[in-house]
Amino acid sequence: MWTLLKAEVILSFAQFRRYFLNSMLSLGIMVLFFYGLFYGIALFVSAPLGGDSLSNLVLGFVVWTFTLGILHGIAQDIQTEATRGTLEQLALGNFRLETILVLRSVLTVLVSLLMALIIVVVLQAITGVRLHLNPAGLPSLLVLALGVVGVSLILGALALYFKDVSMLFTIIQFGFLPYILATKSAFLGQALLPLAPGLHLSFLAFVGGKPVSGTMMLVALLNSLVLFAAGLGLFRWSYDLVRRKGNLSMY
Repeated sequence: MWTLLKAEVILSFAQFRRYFLNSMLSLGIMVLFFYGLFYGIALFVSAPLGGDSLSNLVLGFVVWTFTLGILHGIAQDIQTEATRGTLEQLALGNFRLETILVLRSVLTVLVSLLMALIIVVVLQAITGVRLHLNPAGLPSLLVLALGVVGVSLILGALALYFKDVSMLFTIIQFGFLPYILATKSAFLGQALLPLAPGLHLSFLAFVGGKPVSGTMMLVALLNSLVLFAAGLGLFRWSYDLVRRKGNLSMY
């Protein structure tokens, strides 16, 4: 496992160094997108935004970018490896395909946390909003990330079988932001909704600066574990199915 982790870290660093300009442009585009969104909403309502409403908007966008990178990761990896003709090579290695993809997702979570921190610092400088960067809120993000990886495995299972699910990415990309913003207002009524407890706890810790109870964290953790288990089970089923049909490497 250590050899696999080391190989994936080297691969990720090599890709980042090779496509450094594109990575920096992506970060800049995300910041500019929010900048335009923020002032567009302020112009639309003919009043400056401030207080908790602006804090919620800033954090909602940051969590949106944080989760999207993880959500798309596994399915995009599958599609990329398939177009390169290397997906079957991964499947023939010493490690199961889902092990490799989940490990890549762990690295994506770490990179996404770093990118989110950079975005928060830049957005605070632009908008003057001060989020509560409470280190105690980090477990909430990690619990949320566990559930997001589970959803990513579900998308990866669909990509294995249907080969191209890029339009589904578009639907999720534009539908997930209002879903994120809706989870900040309630907890008990949304405990069974996918990712809702983890999202709510993130707003509670970083916007409200409030402590998170053990019960709430347990509910969020169970929600994420169920999503992860469901995603892993569906991915393994889809993987075995395409192998039996002999169309794993087809695109």
